[in-house]
Amino acid sequence: MDDGSIDESVATLQKIRDTRVRTLFAKQHRGLAASLNQITKLANGKYIARMDADDLMHPERLERQIQLLEARPELDGVGCGLIVLDRAQVPIGSRVLPAEHEEICNSPLEGFRIAHATFVGRADWFRAHAYNEANHGCEDWELWVSSFRTSRFANLPDLLYFYREFDSFALNKYVRKKADFAARLLSKGREFGTMRALVASAKQYAHIALYAGAARMGQTDRLLRRRNDPLEEPEVDDALETLRTIQGTVLPDLDESPVMDE
Repeated sequence: MDDGSIDESVATLQKIRDTRVRTLFAKQHRGLAASLNQITKLANGKYIARMDADDLMHPERLERQIQLLEARPELDGVGCGLIVLDRAQVPIGSRVLPAEHEEICNSPLEGFRIAHATFVGRADWFRAHAYNEANHGCEDWELWVSSFRTSRFANLPDLLYFYREFDSFALNKYVRKKADFAARLLSKGREFGTMRALVASAKQYAHIALYAGAARMGQTDRLLRRRNDPLEEPEVDDALETLRTIQGTVLPDLDESPVMDE
């Protein structure tokens, strides 16, 4: 899904010669939520898998997540563990999130412990729970908070997603997202309690101050590293081997033209 890009993305995507790939082009930038809703409307499969354009995934990621969904029909969607890559694309940390729904969703005002980019869900669930297209900062949190009481989520502990957090982090984007999140938390005072919503909102501004100060002192990368659990040497070796496998895989250059949607 190309969301109105202005670089060489469109030309690059048009070179894909694989009939399994449908490339969608938006005429103007609409934001992540609108793009995800369009993908949901056009999807033909039983499942929809989230993934951001700049990240990578383990070759067995989809297989393992779908196996869990097939084995547990009560689940609506499944996340997985992730490995964080630094600016040199070296694995520097990991995040293993809680396995079961109750712990994932036990503190809505603090956030839901499932990584949006790793989520694989049933297509019918996505159709029943559209993203708010006016939300351009915390669309995933709004999706979780509006659905968690009537849904069931889980996480695999497997480290199946490679997150380029350092390259994707930008302070101005972080500030906008945190400020938007703070405002939306305040709006939930009636649902979760006014004081709890105020405290949660204030924490978001504390995070803004912390990262703004770190940026002035050139310590942003240090804060980003502290978000993650350290990797043991064998885990780093396994991750590097997987990355070599991923980066050595190319789509076959078939004769058929790719299927394009206007």
